[in-house]
Amino acid sequence: MANLKRTREDILEAVIDTVHRQGLTATGLSELFRLSGASSGSFYNYFESKQALGHALIDFEWEKLEKNVLEPAVTRHESPIDQVFWILDTLEAKQTREPFCGGCLLGNLIVDLVEQDDSFREHLQTVFARWEGAIAQRLHAGRDQLLPATDPDLLAAQIMTVIEGAMLMGKLHRDTQRLHASFDVARQLLTLALKPA
Repeated sequence: MANLKRTREDILEAVIDTVHRQGLTATGLSELFRLSGASSGSFYNYFESKQALGHALIDFEWEKLEKNVLEPAVTRHESPIDQVFWILDTLEAKQTREPFCGGCLLGNLIVDLVEQDDSFREHLQTVFARWEGAIAQRLHAGRDQLLPATDPDLLAAQIMTVIEGAMLMGKLHRDTQRLHASFDVARQLLTLALKPA
């Protein structure tokens, strides 16, 4: 029986793994209702459309990324450069958990949604700019550890590109060794930009 008292967060949490694995486009409304345990009326009380759910999932995933990856890096490491290494390690570990090597949900939604609706393109561009900006901010803060010719903004963009590529290839191959090797490319980019010890 549907739980009519499901909260907005309950619904997002209930559907996110399925959307992560198969995409929002391929997930029908009846499946979303079933997964969420909410009646259609309760569901539409929070999300006026499937498109609105997609936007909510983007924000929900970004909030989780901030809370579970970006913010804890600061408390675990004083060095901004060590924070970037920790972020890479944490993202890699996240990929080996559920859904196993499922790729980046936000990256998957680029493939799934941006050609259908420009509002998704704009929303995801904003989120990825924040994510890249969080890495760039740490690289600027750790500038004294970087080679003088290093451009922190360019390095952040390169690291982001490798991260997304690593997660995409991880999803394709479902191979943890390949995933690790791909994340090592991002680590090597950062290592090569460091001043000699």
